[in-house]
Amino acid sequence: MKIAVGAMLCEGNSLTPVLTKFTDFDYAEGDKMLEKIAVTEMLKLRGCDIVPTIYAHALPGGAVIKSDFLRLANSIVDKLTPDLDGVWLYLHGAMCVENLGSAEEALLKMVRDKIGYDIPVSVAMDFHADNSDEIPRLANCVTGYRTAPHCDREETERRAMELLFYMIDNKILPRPQIARANVIICGDAVQTALSPMKDIMEAAAELEKLPGMLSVQVFNGQPWIDEEYTGPNFVVTHENDELLAKECAEKLAKMFYDKRHDFEFLVEALEPKEALLRADSAKESTVFVSDSGDNTTAGAAGDNAYMLNLLQNLGIKDALLAGIMDADACDACYKAKIGDTLTLTVGGSLSEKSEKATITGKLIHRGDILSYQYNNAGPSATLDCGDITVVITKNRAALCRPDIFESIDLDYKKFHVVVVKLGYLFPELAAEAERAILAFTPGASTERLQDMGLTKIRRPMFPLDDNFI
Repeated sequence: MKIAVGAMLCEGNSLTPVLTKFTDFDYAEGDKMLEKIAVTEMLKLRGCDIVPTIYAHALPGGAVIKSDFLRLANSIVDKLTPDLDGVWLYLHGAMCVENLGSAEEALLKMVRDKIGYDIPVSVAMDFHADNSDEIPRLANCVTGYRTAPHCDREETERRAMELLFYMIDNKILPRPQIARANVIICGDAVQTALSPMKDIMEAAAELEKLPGMLSVQVFNGQPWIDEEYTGPNFVVTHENDELLAKECAEKLAKMFYDKRHDFEFLVEALEPKEALLRADSAKESTVFVSDSGDNTTAGAAGDNAYMLNLLQNLGIKDALLAGIMDADACDACYKAKIGDTLTLTVGGSLSEKSEKATITGKLIHRGDILSYQYNNAGPSATLDCGDITVVITKNRAALCRPDIFESIDLDYKKFHVVVVKLGYLFPELAAEAERAILAFTPGASTERLQDMGLTKIRRPMFPLDDNFI
């Protein structure tokens, strides 16, 4: 059994001006890419002839530069041959390409142009995939994460491979079906362990028990993609009954629409000033405040000093800002000595909509910071500015897990108020957080659809419109 494997992931955000380039990706090819995917042992146990292509995973960001996308896509497609028994791909589902649109659709079209339609293709995706109508026509099976916050990445990869084995063993080429709900709910108000999404996921699990059903997948979508296909989508794959698959997908779409008013933020969600004041007066020793509008894990620039200015203006003490991206400010810290006092302007280096701030503080640490993808995110510096400690990164970064703080010798538990550029806290951080507050800050990952300025999305669309079904 000869199987080709490839992975290409970057959660896109078409509202940010920061384009994603090739060097932003954690990239590996050949045997080294096999170390980064969760299905290698499965393939070896089956005695498969493995055709490794590439693994490429970038921090969420803006559209990928077209030439760089084609470089990645061709690195996958060039390795494909007509004698393959199957193709396994791990894709995000909401990756966008400048002047092109859906990266997943473009890649899958290239794959089909190379190998035709008689070889099964199985795709694993993120829960926040915005699937175009072409995706289920190009892939024979589509599955994705079933948790948000995500904790089933490896299980999803393996499930997609199990489904590929099943298709090969049974010589079938299923045609997945898709349905949509004209509802956009920001991911920070959608957690799969809690209702109403919990109810929808349970309904999907029951439908997947039907005879011949291969995959019943719920995707919430990524709301910061301005495309017609943006939003919740439901992709159902049956061995041979396309009508049943379509009925199941439409049932889930209606269920999502019917529950549209039940979604709400699962932590305190407040205007920025109120969020900081409430955190400051909280009895808990450490309170996290999410700068949700500049959330780097949702593709925002991470360079907005809005919350830093607010911390200073409100006189909040014992606070940590973790962190802000500014290459020039970070470089200035590397030219200084530990212990030096520096006055720096930080912020607004990537987006003209981002605020700048002036800070004065003692340089207490510098060194490379761990990345969102578990590799090196590049240089960082930490300044003690008295009431506020500020982490500055040379590149866009995400302080979303305890090990990332540890990588720069920073103990966030020593601070009363910790501001992070996230939405909901990642599971590893949430497990240690005494309290979390989400702030409705401005930016490319704003939590309110009304503030996004989307022009290409389907209409009517809740919450811009309501009661249209």
